[in-house]
Amino acid sequence: MMTLTALLVVPGAIVGAAAQLPLRLALGTSIPVSFGIAAIAGYVYGRVGVPWSLGAYVVATAATAAVVGVVGLLITGATWVWRRRRGRDATPADGRRRRRRRRTGRVGRLRRVRGTAGVERPGGVDGRPGRRSWWWLLPGAAILTSAWLIGQMILTELSATPGGTANIFQGWDAHWHANYIRFIHDLGVASPDLAGELRYPENGATLYYPSTWHSIAALVMGLRGIGAVETYNLVQIGSVALVFPLGVAALAWLITHRRFSRPVVATSAAVAAMATPLFPGLPFVEVMVAATPSAVANGMAGLGAAVVVAALADRRLIPAAALGLVGIGGVHPSAMVTAAVFVLFWWLFDGLWRPVRGRVRDFVVLAGIGLAGVLTLLPQVLTVSEEADDISAFEFQIDADRAATWGKAVALQVRHVQDWGVRWVLLSVAALGLVVMLRRKVFWPLLLWGGLLVVCVNSMSVFGNWTGGVLRGIGSIYYNDPRRIGVVLAVVVAAAVGVGVGATVQALAGWLGRLVDPLTDPDGGGVRLARVAVALAALVGVGSWVVQASPEYAVAAGVNQRWNRMVDEHDLRAFRWLSEQPQAYSGLIYTNPDEGSGWMYATDGLPSTSRHYLQPGSTTPLTTYLFSRMDEAGVNPRVDRALAELGVTYVYVSPPNYWGFQKPNEHLLRLDGTPGLVKVYAESQVRIYAVRDAFTDAELAQMVEDSPFPPERRSPLTRAAGTYGPE
Repeated sequence: MMTLTALLVVPGAIVGAAAQLPLRLALGTSIPVSFGIAAIAGYVYGRVGVPWSLGAYVVATAATAAVVGVVGLLITGATWVWRRRRGRDATPADGRRRRRRRRTGRVGRLRRVRGTAGVERPGGVDGRPGRRSWWWLLPGAAILTSAWLIGQMILTELSATPGGTANIFQGWDAHWHANYIRFIHDLGVASPDLAGELRYPENGATLYYPSTWHSIAALVMGLRGIGAVETYNLVQIGSVALVFPLGVAALAWLITHRRFSRPVVATSAAVAAMATPLFPGLPFVEVMVAATPSAVANGMAGLGAAVVVAALADRRLIPAAALGLVGIGGVHPSAMVTAAVFVLFWWLFDGLWRPVRGRVRDFVVLAGIGLAGVLTLLPQVLTVSEEADDISAFEFQIDADRAATWGKAVALQVRHVQDWGVRWVLLSVAALGLVVMLRRKVFWPLLLWGGLLVVCVNSMSVFGNWTGGVLRGIGSIYYNDPRRIGVVLAVVVAAAVGVGVGATVQALAGWLGRLVDPLTDPDGGGVRLARVAVALAALVGVGSWVVQASPEYAVAAGVNQRWNRMVDEHDLRAFRWLSEQPQAYSGLIYTNPDEGSGWMYATDGLPSTSRHYLQPGSTTPLTTYLFSRMDEAGVNPRVDRALAELGVTYVYVSPPNYWGFQKPNEHLLRLDGTPGLVKVYAESQVRIYAVRDAFTDAELAQMVEDSPFPPERRSPLTRAAGTYGPE
């Protein structure tokens, strides 16, 4: 975990320091910035043929910091010259008016309501004017505590499974992610548009897949000297544990920072971060289903949006905002859209009416940051747009009436999350937060929540008129999956929980402040103490709630789909044996993607034909052809030519299939009598066949002799034997 944290924090913090950010801002914005560095570097290195490595990451960080530093100096110099010239031409009265405008535009300016101890206007903090605020420590500590709780709870459950942290997740997404980590680690190919070299070993056909998260994981694999499976497990848990509390806290800040006092802002962000584990989807369900890049990226979306908005008041944040968007999009493109939607709703329903530095200047900065992020990822965006039809084809509709789908969306009862029922208390606190926002005329979060709600409902049951098609187009960003949309909804609701608790407890502290006699407490020390006390009490209360409620979610995240559904001890033994055989790495090992045997690449680096859980289809004609003709090897010359052209040396069979709708492939289940293949290994459901033409007779005889499970000892493979084991 420390290795991952260093890789995600240090590079971004260095770039933040180059942008002249204070340490707390450099650290707070570091994770998406680090991902941004990796996203750009991975693509550039892929173009010029430089392998991805720790050294390459260091060079990219240094180059980015240098560029950001030089650009920052140029902007600072130009701004200084412009202000000097304007200062000479302006009258004193004009200068005073400009200074007043600048003061009112700043976010977080300290102001006290005259004559009322402990009661503040938006942006203020109780204490003497000019006193340095330490309120940022509160959300910082809450984020770290929440991240530790999430990671520790899941790791505790995972460690109790067979194999511990190296346990193989028996699901499809993890199968691909672990293979991708191994691929980047072994070959140094981290460019997302070169993912076809992994996905389609037959011909390396063009394929885009976001690789930034996998690139960082590959560095962890090399630094720690662990396998791809263990790397996947640890980096998945560590990354989601870090980003979700951070992203939720940042969104709570974005909601409150302009209309609430600094103690309310800090308490809201801290409570939101601490309350994150109370939501099954943040991030336990995402760990359970292995939707890792999407979860990590959307977990950072709130932070990305907050940094973009904060850059309006502090131009030093512009590089962090742009790089952060690139990093979020590099981890998963859907989250860049999520962050953009957050900013869009904030600007349309708040920033446009109460600009920070003027409508035009605000728009130019926002558009510039967005344009920088999009243009940086443009080559990748163009590549992924070619797969838009495949993405939009996903269906997750449910058999429920319209009222039921609305109820499910409002209560966050989407796929998998509904297994734990409705969390009524949590939703009630979120409703309190919405009331607080409405009272302070902060409308954009409610409108944002409503928009996401409509898209989520449409993904469960499409609206019958033209709006259904439009909403499906919007929802395709999230594969029209209610669970993925529900993650973004839950982030908004979690931020609302923070606002509800933060505003309520600080209102209580403010009421207590009115009871303090200004004569006995002239500097407001008692009020400050009350504010800190109620904030800490709120955090302790929410933390206690987390410790009691969240472990059941962690059980699902750490244990579900960990029990030999696809790969068991028989497969692992077969992988190890096969890795020691002649030509195991000089050709390809034909596997059935429906059986999940492609895990052999992640565990032992064996070059399987299937490293993804989906059938390759027409993209790989030879691989697809052999899928229904393998039992004709040695009889059909066309099959023999396909085996030779593809370079297949072994065939690995290990039923049953993963999904119930996947029909058993009889062409792979009846290979014992195939003349062109020689069975060299047979244990339980596992069969390994050597391609006769790829070996000499002596090599084949030696393999059979050395086999710990000679084929003559086993009964013929049948569908029943594959399912229930040998007789």
